[in-house]
Amino acid sequence: MELFWITVAAYFIGTFPTAYLLGKWVYGTDVRRSGSGNVGTFNFIRTTHSRVWGGVVLLIDAGKGMLAMVLAQHFVSGSQLVFPAVAVVLGHVFPVWLKFRGGRGLATLAGIFLFLKPLLVIFWLAIFALLYLVTKKYILSGVAALIFSNLYIAIGEARSLFLIASATSVIVLLKYFNRLKEELIISKPE
Repeated sequence: MELFWITVAAYFIGTFPTAYLLGKWVYGTDVRRSGSGNVGTFNFIRTTHSRVWGGVVLLIDAGKGMLAMVLAQHFVSGSQLVFPAVAVVLGHVFPVWLKFRGGRGLATLAGIFLFLKPLLVIFWLAIFALLYLVTKKYILSGVAALIFSNLYIAIGEARSLFLIASATSVIVLLKYFNRLKEELIISKPE
C-alpha cells in the first residue's frame, strides 16, 4: 500500500507547473500560447527571453524529480523505485492542473538521475555538449546523450538502476520524438 501512495504523491509532485506559474507571475504570460506551447524550460526561455528565470524553472523541475525520489526511498527501495520515478515524470509531462499538457520531462529526469547517480548528469551533459558542437542540433544531441547515458547504465550499473533510468527515459524520448523528426527534416538538404 505504501508503494501506491508514494507513487500517487510522486505524480502530484511532478504536476507542479513551474514554467506556467512563473510565466504568469513574473511575466503575465501563458507560456503554452507561445513557441512550442510546451510547459518546460526551453519554451519558457524562448517565450520570456529570460535565462535567469529559465534557470529557476530548470532547477525547480529537476528538484521535483529529486524530491520524489528522496521521499520514495523512505518507503520503497530497489526496483520498486521505478514506480515513483515514472510517476513524477508523468506528472510533469501530463499535469492534471493543465489539462494534461505539460513539459517533456527532461529536467525532472535530470533530478532523478541526480538522485540515482550524480555522475549520470555529468555524463549526459558531456555527451550532449560534444554532440551539439558537432551537429548544432540540440534535440538530436539531447536525445542521443540520453540514449548513451542509458547504455552506460546498462553496462556498468545495477539492474534496478537501469530499470528506473530506462523506464523514465522512454517517456522523455517519446515526448521528444516529433521534435526530433522536425529537427532532422528541417535540416535535410533539398
